Amino acid sequence: MTISDPLARVLAAGRAQFNARVAEAKHHYPALDSMAFAAFLRTSVDAVVRSVAEIAPERVAPVAVVAYDIGLELVGQALAGPGARSELIDRVWQALAPQYARLVSEQPVEVLGALTNAAVNIGKVPNARADQWIQGMTDLAKYADSVSCLRAIGQIMAWRGGLAHFRLGAIRVADQLPENVALAAVGAAAGDKWTSVRENFLADPWWAPAVEKRRALQGIEIGQFTGFGGIFRAPPEVRANAEGFCVKSFDRFSFLIADAYGAVLHPATAEEFDGSKIDLRAKTAPLKGSKLLLGGRQVELDLPEDGLAVTCNEHTIAVTSLYTFTIRLFPLL
Repeated sequence: MTISDPLARVLAAGRAQFNARVAEAKHHYPALDSMAFAAFLRTSVDAVVRSVAEIAPERVAPVAVVAYDIGLELVGQALAGPGARSELIDRVWQALAPQYARLVSEQPVEVLGALTNAAVNIGKVPNARADQWIQGMTDLAKYADSVSCLRAIGQIMAWRGGLAHFRLGAIRVADQLPENVALAAVGAAAGDKWTSVRENFLADPWWAPAVEKRRALQGIEIGQFTGFGGIFRAPPEVRANAEGFCVKSFDRFSFLIADAYGAVLHPATAEEFDGSKIDLRAKTAPLKGSKLLLGGRQVELDLPEDGLAVTCNEHTIAVTSLYTFTIRLFPLL
């Protein structure tokens, strides 16, 4: 694969300058692979430059320089290019950044930085739905008329893509968007009122537009044995608090946040676990054998009755068992 004419002309005109940049980068990143960086230029950087050349050819050179420098840092840290720990950043540069070509042409540092940082953060979260985030960002690109709008849309779509801990921040940034953009970003109908949608989100973490609501009612699973790539060395024990659940598995402690869009585990301490003693027994969903009685329906848990435990906070039911490393989460109806 060869690079496009717009990028080729910029590289040829500044050959000495770009070679010096590579030499300097190798001092900071001794493991920088020149072949991997060349591949990143041909694919990811070129995709960005070509998209800018189509709508603002006079901005190709400054955008190419910025993309080149950011690319050196990314490849030098094995975050992008062949051999990277994840392909997500490459996908974002090749498929998503061109959708924001106008913004890239105007503010390349801010836009490429924002998209790249978002990809890094999403890539760190197990079970985050990166494909959904990319598709959502693509669909909403027509609304992004500023970097602040881009960042807001990115945060909202990351929340909807499984980063449950982004929930309150996403709702706050949606408040700053035009109503039609906020509604589109959260997946609400165009005829809805943002104030009503916002109230519903804040009242119930499991509330979401209808289709996603139905999916959420089936429950979410999180956690896995360390031998299979998870973080639990023993079947987890769960305690409720106002914001979520504290989890203990052997000598590891985590804080679990869940909502209609997903569940996330963050590191926690033994003190936080010991301090989670909210008594919500009155809200506990009853068990009938190995079935959970939930809002007039029965959910088969497919686990032995012996060892089942149900823990609730204000909005969520967490089901654990001595026979599994997984926590199952349901909305408390």
